[in-house]
Amino acid sequence: MNDASIHANAVSEAQRSLAQAGGDLLVLFPSSNMLYLSAFYDEPSERLLFFLLPREGSPVFLVPELYAQQVRGQSPFADLRVWKDSDDSLESLERTVAKLAPRAANVLVDDGMWAVFLLMLKQVLPGASFSLASRIMKPLRMRKTPEEVRRLEDAGAIADQAFAELTGLEIEGKTELAVATALEEAMKSRGADKIAFETLVASGPNSALPHHRAGKRVIRPEDVVILDYGCRVGGYCSDITRTVVCKKATQEIQAVYEIVARAQEKAVQAVAAGVPAQTVDRAARQEIAGAGYGERFIHRTGHGIGLDVHEEPYITGVNPLELQTGMAFSLEPGIYLEGKFGVRIEDIVVVTPGGAKRLNQATRALQVLQ
Repeated sequence: MNDASIHANAVSEAQRSLAQAGGDLLVLFPSSNMLYLSAFYDEPSERLLFFLLPREGSPVFLVPELYAQQVRGQSPFADLRVWKDSDDSLESLERTVAKLAPRAANVLVDDGMWAVFLLMLKQVLPGASFSLASRIMKPLRMRKTPEEVRRLEDAGAIADQAFAELTGLEIEGKTELAVATALEEAMKSRGADKIAFETLVASGPNSALPHHRAGKRVIRPEDVVILDYGCRVGGYCSDITRTVVCKKATQEIQAVYEIVARAQEKAVQAVAAGVPAQTVDRAARQEIAGAGYGERFIHRTGHGIGLDVHEEPYITGVNPLELQTGMAFSLEPGIYLEGKFGVRIEDIVVVTPGGAKRLNQATRALQVLQ
């Protein structure tokens, strides 16, 4: 199946879901939702750019003139309504929407749409009711197609290779920022389109801060270093965390690492179609709590991944959602000892008929680097 067919199928599914939800029009702002349905994405800007999908009929792009050629080159959907900088974009929106939906329409809008554009929609559709596009987009995007899984695998393989390269480097005396740069360059040199998010490198006491950003701290012997990073391939993300030690791992570090490794394995083994997400979270959490570190595991066990680094399903202790084949998400338990160090191990898995399939193959054995 080619990319055009993939997006045509996605649009058909979205229209079916839109009708079932009683919606008349889906309006997407530049976002991963727009990319998922239309194959086009650019950063949001002050210029109005919408992908409009009516309940029936073909989707329509409303685009600024300077984007027209770019959209035509990337998206299989050819119906473009182009407005110029000399035009009134509100009038262009009113003309376009008038042909797609009644003034009292039920409109679903992108969750991340800027308020200024939502207010424009409300102005041209004064009798409309508005709700969030996630009502239909989240269920559509949670289960990955084989092609989506392939792209996740490709992105994961590049992240694995970057870690293998890093383990051959000396990290003592380097800053966290320097290590982050080395990981990013390793991914880009292996074919990554771009990094998926700001690379996290947390050393020494900084490793006890789950979302510490790489800074100027210099890595020293016996420092624990958490590496949390990923890249994009064909729009799809990887997200991996490995914890390493500089020069020497103390007995305490080794013991905590083994607990986290067991907790992650328990979570992986708990994954199966029909199992509630909260059961997977609890499997990891019980292992850590049983070792006496329950209060030091201070975040959810995982998050979904795809075109966004964080998306549905979320692997939390309060999420009753039953897992389904094709769902992809992280499993990343951790223990954080304030002022000392932290340990986290993260892999992406996809639900298959046989359970969890890991999309990361980088070694999970504790690596002691020079």
